[in-house]
Order: sequence, then structure tokens, then C-alpha cells
Amino acid sequence: MLRLKSVRLAAGALACATLAGCSTVSSGLFPDAAPTPQGPTAPMPQTGTSIFTPVGVTPGVNSGSPQSMQIASLRSRLVALQGEVSARNATLSEIRQRAAGEGATYRIARNEMSATATPSPQAYQKATAALERLAAATNALDGEMRIIARGSAEANKLMLETVGIREGNDEDKQQLNTLRGEIGQTANQLDRMVNEISTEWAAQSAFLAKERAALAALGLPAPPVTPSTGVASSLPPPSMSQPAFVKIKFDSASVAYRETLASAVSTARRRKPDAVFDVVGVSAGRSVVPEATANATDVVNTLTSLGVDPVKIRVFNSSSPTIGAHEVRIYVR
Repeated sequence: MLRLKSVRLAAGALACATLAGCSTVSSGLFPDAAPTPQGPTAPMPQTGTSIFTPVGVTPGVNSGSPQSMQIASLRSRLVALQGEVSARNATLSEIRQRAAGEGATYRIARNEMSATATPSPQAYQKATAALERLAAATNALDGEMRIIARGSAEANKLMLETVGIREGNDEDKQQLNTLRGEIGQTANQLDRMVNEISTEWAAQSAFLAKERAALAALGLPAPPVTPSTGVASSLPPPSMSQPAFVKIKFDSASVAYRETLASAVSTARRRKPDAVFDVVGVSAGRSVVPEATANATDVVNTLTSLGVDPVKIRVFNSSSPTIGAHEVRIYVR
């Protein structure tokens, strides 16, 4: 299971009236850095293929006893549970396909960087953008795992409730035994899926950590180019001279921003349902540093967990010598 990170939010244009310290600063988007030759990427973990296949639920017969009514209620809940989990199969498959596609895009970008001893900032941006889209898919995979884990817990709860059904006639006992077997098969399948997806997520997370470290070691700033992300690709880069819709200041080890960010996202979507979010990690100083890039990644992952389509999120890096702590600024189009 994932550990949710927390950070403190200082809102920009939206919340300047309530929070102090809001300001607009200029940024050096192209600080000089000495690139180094690239090594091979880590092996891309294989995406999973498991989906939920509902166990057939045997129809029951009402024997007229109180036990029969209890059994019928549990049977209906099992059918509903299976339907809810089955409905996640398409989403789970889409997330895995997206992860595989972004992983392949990243490997191509990294291979292009490896072909020269002096990778260009544009190549660096291309690789970084693909890696962060893979991170968004990995975060979404964790969300599906949590949903399936809740289904597993519900199935195990149903099994415990069958233990409380006692006595009854022969028909009731036969139906109860059949139902227990079907609940058990459902619970076992869901438990296996949780374990498989958890392992899949862990492998992807390890890959992301290793590749982020490899890119950060280059010390290359990412120029404000537009990733190829659907509707967002036609938009120009954000203007750092304009106030941010939201500004998150990472001026302490533990900053909590999710709740306020959720409110800001809700406000933005009410105003513009097709809003595009530009996330800019701003390093305090004259060059981009890994910590600020990681902060931007955390914010992107939080946005996707709040329901923002990754296609409508763009990620940029910048730096500013006039700020005292790293920031993440969000601009809404």
C-alpha cells in the first residue's frame, strides 16, 4: 500500500486574499549545466494482465425460513460486489496500457539521450515528461488496488456473516454451503489480485525512483517545451511573470496541501470543465535541483488522485534566485 505524502499549501492568485507571502517572481528557465554521458535505463517492469473474473453465483430458493432470507441477502450482496469489481476491469486495463506506452516512450527518449555525450535540454524534457506520465499511471494503479482491496475486505466480511447463520432446514444448509464456497472463491481471487497489483506497483515505483535519480544526476534544467499530451499540446508554456492560480511553498519537511488543492481544483473545474493544469517545479536558486522536481511530481500525482485527467496536466521545471524555498506553481488554462 502506498504512503500518502503531505505538504502545506500557499495559494497563489486564488488564495492571495487569505494567505500571506503571495508574489510573482521571474525565473531562469535555462541555467547552464554540464551534461554527462548517459548510461542504459533500468529494465522496464512488465505490466500485469490479471483481471477479475466473477465466480458464478447459484440462484437460491426461498424456503420460507428466517435463515433463507439471510442467505438471500448475502447472495445479493455478493452479486453486487462482483459487479462493482468487474466494472474496474476496463479501467485497470487502460491504466496498464498507458503505463506500458509511457514506459516505451521514456525508453526511446533515454536512448536518444544516450546517443550523445551532451544531451540537449529538449531531450531531457522529453524523457522527464514521459517518466512523469508513467508516474501518473503508477499512481492510478495504486488507486485501483485500493478499490479491489476494499472488495476483498467486503468478501471476507460476507464470509464471516455466513458463520452467524445457524440452524435452518436442510435446504437452507445446502444453499449456505454453496454460497460459502462462492464467497470463498471470490475472496481468494480478490486477495490474489491485490497482491499481484501491489507487486506490480512496487516494481514500477522502483523503476521510477531509479530513473528519476539518473535524470536528476545530469543537472540539466528542463526547458518550457510542451509535452505531447492531447489537448494540452497546443497550448504555449506558462508565463512565469503571471500570478499562479495555486502556489505551494515547500518551506518545511512536512507540508499538507491536498485538501486546499482539492478545493482549488474543484473551483477551477466549475469555472472551466476542460481546464488544463500547468505544474511548474520552481527551484530556489539559479539552477533546477532534484528536490524541486520531486515536489512537482508529488503535486502531479495528487492532481491525478483528485480525478484530473493526466492528459490535461503538463509539467515544467524552472528556477528563481529570488525565492527562499522551493515552490510548485500551478497555472490553469
